[in-house]
Amino acid sequence: MRAALLTLLLALAPSAAGGADAGQDAARSYRIETAGTTVEVEQGGEGKLVVAILPLQGTHVNAEAPLKIALSATPGLKLSRDLLGHKDAQDPAGIVQRFEVPFTATGTGPQEARARVEFFICSEQWCVKQARDVAVAVHVK
Repeated sequence: MRAALLTLLLALAPSAAGGADAGQDAARSYRIETAGTTVEVEQGGEGKLVVAILPLQGTHVNAEAPLKIALSATPGLKLSRDLLGHKDAQDPAGIVQRFEVPFTATGTGPQEARARVEFFICSEQWCVKQARDVAVAVHVK
């Protein structure tokens, strides 16, 4: 059992010799996009926050490793969820991992929706944990 766990950890971690290269390659091998997020809404109206992980260059989001998206917002936005995982993706088996979270605009003026995205991006040679912060400005009229 311990040998299997050690093998899994070694497979997920970049090697000591190529670790820096794998980390740099991993950081360039995907984009996080928020296209489709509601950026202007009336007070009391509803919108949605969109967060999508788009693998590039033949990479993929590891479906077996943890994926966590922690959500927060300024006081004028009320998000319907504050934590997402693999099962919350629109197409959990798809290449692009896209998440949509409804929100209600409770205040007025400039607001912000934020996401802390943690996941593993993998190629055939490496699998590296990534953590990115994303913020989207929302104007509430």
